[in-house]
Amino acid sequence: MKHKLAILVIAAVMGTGCGNETASSAVQLSPAERFDVATQEMTVAFFSHVPEAATQVGLTDDIVPGTSRRMMDRSIDGETARTGALERALQDLKAIDANSLDPDRQRTHAMLTMLFDGMLSPSRVVDYGTTAGAWTLWYMPFVITQNSGPTVDIPNFLNSQQPVTNAADAEIYLERLASVRAALDGSLESYRHGVQQGAIPPDFIVEKSLAVVQAFVAPAADQNPLYLTFRAKLEKAGVENAVGYSDRALQILNADIIPAYQRIADYLGEIKGSAPHDAGMWRLPNGEALYAAMIRHMTDSHLTAEEVHQTGLAEVKRITTEMDAILLSEGYTEGSVGERMQALNVEPRFLYSNDAAGREKLLGDVRAYVNDMYARLPELFRDLPEHQVEVQAVPEFSQDSAPMGYYNNPAPDGSRPGYYFINLRDTALHPSWTLRTLSYHEAVPGHHLDGASAMERETPPIEKAMASNTSGEGWALYAEQLAAEIGVYKDDPFGNLGRLQAELHRAVRLVTDTGMHAKKWSREQAIDYMVATEGLDEATSTSEIERYVVWPAQALGYKLGQLRILALREEAREALGDAFDIRDFNQQVLNVASAPMPFIEMTVRRWISATGQP
Repeated sequence: MKHKLAILVIAAVMGTGCGNETASSAVQLSPAERFDVATQEMTVAFFSHVPEAATQVGLTDDIVPGTSRRMMDRSIDGETARTGALERALQDLKAIDANSLDPDRQRTHAMLTMLFDGMLSPSRVVDYGTTAGAWTLWYMPFVITQNSGPTVDIPNFLNSQQPVTNAADAEIYLERLASVRAALDGSLESYRHGVQQGAIPPDFIVEKSLAVVQAFVAPAADQNPLYLTFRAKLEKAGVENAVGYSDRALQILNADIIPAYQRIADYLGEIKGSAPHDAGMWRLPNGEALYAAMIRHMTDSHLTAEEVHQTGLAEVKRITTEMDAILLSEGYTEGSVGERMQALNVEPRFLYSNDAAGREKLLGDVRAYVNDMYARLPELFRDLPEHQVEVQAVPEFSQDSAPMGYYNNPAPDGSRPGYYFINLRDTALHPSWTLRTLSYHEAVPGHHLDGASAMERETPPIEKAMASNTSGEGWALYAEQLAAEIGVYKDDPFGNLGRLQAELHRAVRLVTDTGMHAKKWSREQAIDYMVATEGLDEATSTSEIERYVVWPAQALGYKLGQLRILALREEAREALGDAFDIRDFNQQVLNVASAPMPFIEMTVRRWISATGQP
């Protein structure tokens, strides 16, 4: 693999230079070798400063020592060191001409230069927030929030990503658990720094963030999800002296982690009364430039907020027209599209009972949708990844702040499958007509095909940890449409309404995200627009809008990415005529689906040119 070659090249250069100060400069490296060295330097820089990402892709400590035993440094000094190391590594990569590389290295070059450039762009315009603060890649303007940051991500990561298969793993787990206190205290330091500069979150975000922290510290330590999950892992692995290991975890929780959470709770309670109510980035220091950087970061583009807003309005009009036609055909004639969809939300025939039996029935239906789609994937693709996906419920402690559904990639070595998590805090949030589309988005042919394919490619480990927000989410929204195109909803008009409402939701995001962050919409204005336009209930709309407040521009990637893939498909169809095959097009995109959209477009256009040759 390429990262192994890079290690050898670095060793050769360093070894030659040991006895002669000019010897290293005399070593003539090819462009490919220079790129492998630069890729390895970025690998070390990234995984050293974001060690959780190394665990997520199954990277062992022999590549970047100690990554499995510690958490990311979220302090002010940690942020400075992280961005500095990544900027230096990025400049070395940019210095290499991509055209001098083979196709695989060109893909890696595009992944690393475009994605890291976008990730670092917010930290170039403001001195607050945290780089790689969410999902190991996204910049966050507020270090601690209701749905991400250390208070949410660390427990989720340890519970779902940190392996415990033997006694050695248990020791590593405990060492990492002991580092959580420093990560939390560093986060609080950075959070205070932002508040002191004027980057205080809105009052409703402070309140929701405080509620998450209070929920973590409320139960006794021996009922804490971190303790219970660790104990379950020990028992499942059959580790000897499991009680001894779990007792040590309990001691760390009691002595270090719960007090650190409490310090965060105390500070959030302290500032809650002085937090403003305005939702948008526009009120933060250099907020307009920050939002422009976030759009670049999250959409692989230089679109303006106004361009995004107008695209959203046009898509809302198109999709609601389609929905109106289906509703009329099914006898729903009174009120706006949003009002009629609200009525569907509460019809008993579409609801699961909100009890253990109802939740189990819901999970069973979701698993059936995933399995049925697996059988139809050959209609859409030439090759499929071997890694499988499992459907699980979102852990109870994070249900209140978690999305309705989300996906985690499998481990490259197959030791962990992909996970499609569905939130069961209230089954009424999942009318039956919504579940097919959610499953196609999060599992197959959506995120799982993309994520598993990326894990199985012979690429440097850092590439496996990277994914473009726009292409990844755009692909998953495109996957929802693919399901409709092969007839999944032929005899299911309400399921098709669910698909269209999900697409409408992504269009509404373009309007509300830019509305709050560029047009000074209030939180309430954005919630009202979402409820009225697409018919979501107020609680779900509130959770969604508050997500856009703390992840500015992230929600833009879905619809903008889908539109670019659809435009590219139409370009291919027109150019190839009878030679066009949907399986070939989809495979071309899937093969590079995690890459930034400009590289996907270049790749597909090369394929069009090659396929169209006589």
